Amino acid sequence: QPPLLFFALLEGPVRWEVVRGYLDRVAEGLAKPLKVFMDNAPFHRSREVEGRKEAWRERGLMVAYLPRYSPHLNPMESVWRRVKGFLMPRRHYGSVEELKEAVAQALKALGGVELKILGEGTY
Repeated sequence: QPPLLFFALLEGPVRWEVVRGYLDRVAEGLAKPLKVFMDNAPFHRSREVEGRKEAWRERGLMVAYLPRYSPHLNPMESVWRRVKGFLMPRRHYGSVEELKEAVAQALKALGGVELKILGEGTY
């Protein structure tokens, strides 16, 4: 089975509340065991997110961090390169909604990776 890419389209800044809420939903709804790899963004490493790791582990969700300064290990770098370079037309988008729709369509169109959308809208 190919790797799964779960994504949510968000508006505004990403904070620990968004990350923790997203991972809570992942822990509730997906087949286990499941391992999630995240980069070292401050909102991924917050006390509040770190404090939930044991509860998630008990529900079959393992959270791990990529080594610092290793974008070559982060599959999202390749995904964004493909989205920005090939799948989204380089043009002005008239609204945030139009841009979000273009990003969603590009992510859905990726070949070689099975995409699943977890949730809709913003959190």
